[in-house]
Amino acid sequence: MRCGIYVRVSTDEQRDNGYSIDSQLRMIKEYCEKNNYDIIDVYNDAGHSGKDLMRPEMQRLLKDIKSHKIEKIVAIKVDRLTRNNYDGFWFLNYCEEHDVKIELILEPYDVSTANGEMIFGMNLVFGQRERKEIGARTKRTMEEMALEKVHSAKAPYGYTRNSETGHLEVEPIEAQVVKRIFELYKNGTTIRGIANILNEEKAYLRQGKWNSDKVYKILTNSIYIGTFAYGKAKRKAQDVLYVDNYCEQIIDKNTWDITRKRLEKNKHPNYGEHIHLFTGIVKCPTCGKIMSSTNSFKNSGKLNQKIYYHVTCNNPNCKSKGFHYNSDKIEEKLTRVLNELTRYMYDMDNEIIVCNSNKNKLSLY
Repeated sequence: MRCGIYVRVSTDEQRDNGYSIDSQLRMIKEYCEKNNYDIIDVYNDAGHSGKDLMRPEMQRLLKDIKSHKIEKIVAIKVDRLTRNNYDGFWFLNYCEEHDVKIELILEPYDVSTANGEMIFGMNLVFGQRERKEIGARTKRTMEEMALEKVHSAKAPYGYTRNSETGHLEVEPIEAQVVKRIFELYKNGTTIRGIANILNEEKAYLRQGKWNSDKVYKILTNSIYIGTFAYGKAKRKAQDVLYVDNYCEQIIDKNTWDITRKRLEKNKHPNYGEHIHLFTGIVKCPTCGKIMSSTNSFKNSGKLNQKIYYHVTCNNPNCKSKGFHYNSDKIEEKLTRVLNELTRYMYDMDNEIIVCNSNKNKLSLY
């Protein structure tokens, strides 16, 4: 019997349940040796969540199932395969479609029988519930840490994290750079101009060079007035948790308010109406620098105004500085390339396998 071993663990699960990758492999290999199973391959998704099937080794397993490389999948429990109810039933049907059996050594029931499938479904439900509870507990813990002003992530530029208390403390050299950024912007210097000045002055940066994105992130981070915005990147605006007096201020509130007003004022008038797909992506064919997004207008009558979107090189040392490349034409060429790549992937059988989104075909218990 040709079998594949599937193991998975996340950091929290390894800490809480003790099912480390090594312990899973040891148990499964002993089980396979006892049952005279021929282990063809090991699929190890260490550090990946079970919330969906988009894991590198799970994708490889699905392709090997499709190619009939293995006849049986062995795991310790169903929640190693997935913690999603719908994905679990899809995976079961996918294995049945390709004549592959599933064996769970710590849940010894036959999933090919009606009762076994019912127990399989019940364990999926409990696994999904546990995943959501873990997420909720983690969320509450992180919020409590934020309210206690304990910084769990990497310290933002301008601060260091106290290894004992977890509180943020001002880093003097970086703090001076932060102050200079806000002063330059308050006095009219553009974001790109600030990045150029900082690079010319060789202002301290932990890694890489200064660019517009790094300057913008500093200008929009309320941590510099002592307010931590927990969940700003992932939550809806109304759900962000703001914690005042989180750490020592680097800039004063008046400077923050002035720069905020200028940032709002300098927003592009067409912001939100058109997305510049190639911002920060397309490089100049002459100098290789990242090009900037811009637009132009053409009037054909009093009421008709057409907008053309372009990318252009602003490198003063580039021979192609000022040349404009039409975004629509770039998009057309990119579409052709993607279509050719898609056809190639289908020809080479390199597709990504995902579960069918039609949930009506599911049998839920």
